Amino acid sequence: MSNFVAIGAFPFDGLGLAYVKELAAIPLINFFPNFSRRELLQDIPVSKITVQFILQEVMLTTNIFILVALVSYSRCLHKAGEKLARSQDCDLSMEFHEKMYSYMENTKAFKNKSFEEVAAYMNDLCSWEAPRDIRNNFPYSHWGYDFDGRPVWYDEIGKQDFRRIVENGTYPVLERFFLQSMIPVVKSILAADKLDDEIRHGVFIWDMDGFSMKQFGHVPTAASVIRMARKYNDIPLELVGKAFLINANYVTKLAIDVARPLVGNLLDRVEVYGSNRNIWLPRLLKTFPIDIVPSWMGGHNDTRPLAIYG
Repeated sequence: MSNFVAIGAFPFDGLGLAYVKELAAIPLINFFPNFSRRELLQDIPVSKITVQFILQEVMLTTNIFILVALVSYSRCLHKAGEKLARSQDCDLSMEFHEKMYSYMENTKAFKNKSFEEVAAYMNDLCSWEAPRDIRNNFPYSHWGYDFDGRPVWYDEIGKQDFRRIVENGTYPVLERFFLQSMIPVVKSILAADKLDDEIRHGVFIWDMDGFSMKQFGHVPTAASVIRMARKYNDIPLELVGKAFLINANYVTKLAIDVARPLVGNLLDRVEVYGSNRNIWLPRLLKTFPIDIVPSWMGGHNDTRPLAIYG
């Protein structure tokens, strides 16, 4: 597949020649799988294929990494032999609501809501049950606590299929499921609080094995992701203390590199690693003990999560 080479004709807002060269190396088919090779290279006017659009898609994909940190497709849980079950205690305490509101009050989606409104919304979310397809295919799991007392959560982002969810019309349900997933995460943070030491953040392992950008060339999927990103991209900034992206492929690394100067402070908390476990596992073990590392990531065979939600 030929690469897009007419890249020097477009402004890049100071991103720098290195980023331009990286973008030039991406085959267009990754971003426009619904077009033929001839259409991509010859027949479509330049206005329809601009570097600005490609850059936008890469940046939005990085937002996707962040936004789905709590609700990713996690087939590896089956490897642990666990039965997936909805495990949600809906007796939300006043202490929980105060903690949750402290996160939500400054976010775009909730800043205009009162404490009572946010509490009522969370009570409703907690009692709501997502369709089985969503629950079975987007589980998320709590594995323990790191050396600083922060909860450690695992998500296998690389194998999630947003396009299928959009095509079957259940993406708005997934968005609601994402918001519901904040409840057990905040509960796990609250459980670690001490009188003289409040915990504010969690640690997240985002497994990117199998990640592909092809599904985001699907216009309805891209539109759904963009809408979700605009509404909720500041929520992870409240909850994520540190994140590890492991098994990152070229597309993952390119998206992170391009977006790093442009998406705020959150990426400063993210460490990105390739598929070599000998490199990323020692780094993870500086943050939390091997006793809570899943077996397929190099932990003990008898390691089990504290809780699986979905």
